[in-house]
Amino acid sequence: MAEELSPHDDARHPLQPGQHEAFYFAFTASDGTGFGLLRTLFGHDSVLEMLVLYVDGRTWVHQSAAGLRGSVSDLDASGSVLQMYCRQPWETWECSFSGPVRNESGREVALLLQLEFTATTPPGRYTFGPYIQTQQDGRLRGRIRIGEGDQSGEWLCYRDHSWGVRPMGVALGWTVAWVPERLYAVRVETPQGPAGFGRFFAGNGVFRPLHLPEVTAVSDGWQVEERDAGLEPWMFARIARPLVGYLGPAGHEAFRPAPQPGDLLRDELGPACFTSPEGKRHIGFLEQARRIP
Repeated sequence: MAEELSPHDDARHPLQPGQHEAFYFAFTASDGTGFGLLRTLFGHDSVLEMLVLYVDGRTWVHQSAAGLRGSVSDLDASGSVLQMYCRQPWETWECSFSGPVRNESGREVALLLQLEFTATTPPGRYTFGPYIQTQQDGRLRGRIRIGEGDQSGEWLCYRDHSWGVRPMGVALGWTVAWVPERLYAVRVETPQGPAGFGRFFAGNGVFRPLHLPEVTAVSDGWQVEERDAGLEPWMFARIARPLVGYLGPAGHEAFRPAPQPGDLLRDELGPACFTSPEGKRHIGFLEQARRIP
């Protein structure tokens, strides 16, 4: 967990061909009415940037790929337009964007985004084969101006920083269930059987690890539990139409209405309402990916 991570681990890592490094921030309003994803994905000589935002019933997208710029700080995880800077490792990041975004019908509007991430939990470190993943809860605070709409405030957020060889061809699908400061549960289905990781808040400032969470469909959503680890069932259901992305081999992915040749997985992510074992409700984030037949 946190003690295994150094400040340098939150910087960009040198990459060899076949390796990738991802930085992303998934966020939602406290009532789930607006949400989005900011992401850069580095290869050894390229960077893919993605911004997806759901506001007022519409999804707005920017995505582009480019070669790497010249010498930059290893605390700079920016693409060509989407800017991400680490101001203090495992504590504070700044994210900004100024440019056009498009919706499903092709309409284009201007987006200005200026947000600061502040951590609310220590980072967790997980290993999935040759890939290292770190995850951390926090808040995004700042401003989002899209078209004629302008809002300032605070969004619930978790960030992911991962690097290594992304095992995209191994996964048949996965579920990521996140409740701020309370639960982070990941279950991955593979041909060799399920794998999993995560953690949950057990009280008194202590997080306990998860090893293989069980995710089960129920009548009005899903539940996640791992009783052997001490996690009693949490119930959850989506509260908004999710963002939809299509994932191919590592480094090939996009948010768009329909799959294309070479896509391996359909990925859906967005806010959900979670009910704790004690019956309390919380807004969190749910990601579910499934292999395309």
